Amino acid sequence: MLLPCLVVLSALGLGAWGDVSWDPAEAKHMLERLQYLFTNVFLLTGKSRVDVSTMVSRKEWGAEAVGCSTRLITPVDFLVTHHVPGLECHNRTVCGQRLQALQTQHVHNNGWCDVAYNFLVGDDGSVYEGVGWDVQGTHTRGYNNVSLGLAFFGAKEGNSPSPAALLAAEDLIFYAIRKGHLSPRYIQPLLLKEEVCLTPQQPVMPRKACPTIVTRSAWEARETYCPKMNLPAKYVIIIHTAGATCNESIDCQIRVRDIQSYHMDKLDFCDIGYHFLVGQDGGVYEGVGWHRQGSHTYGYNDIGLGIAFMGNFVEKAPNAAALEAAQALIQCAVDKGYLTPNYLLVGHSDVSNILSPGKALYNIISTWPHFRQ
Repeated sequence: MLLPCLVVLSALGLGAWGDVSWDPAEAKHMLERLQYLFTNVFLLTGKSRVDVSTMVSRKEWGAEAVGCSTRLITPVDFLVTHHVPGLECHNRTVCGQRLQALQTQHVHNNGWCDVAYNFLVGDDGSVYEGVGWDVQGTHTRGYNNVSLGLAFFGAKEGNSPSPAALLAAEDLIFYAIRKGHLSPRYIQPLLLKEEVCLTPQQPVMPRKACPTIVTRSAWEARETYCPKMNLPAKYVIIIHTAGATCNESIDCQIRVRDIQSYHMDKLDFCDIGYHFLVGQDGGVYEGVGWHRQGSHTYGYNDIGLGIAFMGNFVEKAPNAAALEAAQALIQCAVDKGYLTPNYLLVGHSDVSNILSPGKALYNIISTWPHFRQ
């Protein structure tokens, strides 16, 4: 039987529980035990036994009345599993007290909106509700919007989670897949990243490939020259062109040429105003590209990447293919160093007196990572 792909990360690298010393040899030994237990967990049970009615709710473990509001769009592609040391407990009463202390640490010391994880599994074999299924956690920078964060806690310092805890986690994973919270496409043999556990660095996780970009030469752009960008950019500005949309690549290429001609001949821009354009065909079309300034937003053209959805999205949002293409482009920009990792994402109307990107599209991007109104 196959297991969902897990990337096991030390809480030390995420600052989840203060400064804790961690011996590399001890960590390696713990990793080996975790791998053995996860690999053989199905020898102990023949089917998923999860019963969500027995999950310990936030109210039951005494969670503070705070909360994160950024919605998590499911199903997500990743499940990130953490281990939180130093919270030994073996029954619900004590585990609840440990979680209250952890939440206090995350909210009042770290400045986060709630406890960092979507769910936590105690060494007593119980699943404890964190921020839940529908809200983004704050457990792994760059992946909170595409993953569920699951944290083991309660084991004695230096020990791996108990078999009961591992079984509870497996049951929760299968439930997440069945209910559409976790994508079944990412079910594959267990993956453990030993080097991440041993080194207190930012987590190394698999990243999606950059989207295919239809180049300027492919859509027959005019030869132009605009000033250079100040890279890495600090902003992503989401725009709509407000004109006709396109659903086929050939039509989208015509639309991009028309937009370039309008911007240059009517508005006297040095080139098409956007860095990239996105069509309803799911294609990404190179505007001025990474290295040249756009002409989309006064005061932001040299520090903000302008990504324009082709069409008018006041009443109806772009389709899933277009939205996914734009998100992949943004992640690609970060991966390649064209966009700073702590960038801010804004709608065109947030930085200019304009209706763009349209209410329907704005409502969607307001749920994306790094959004700031």
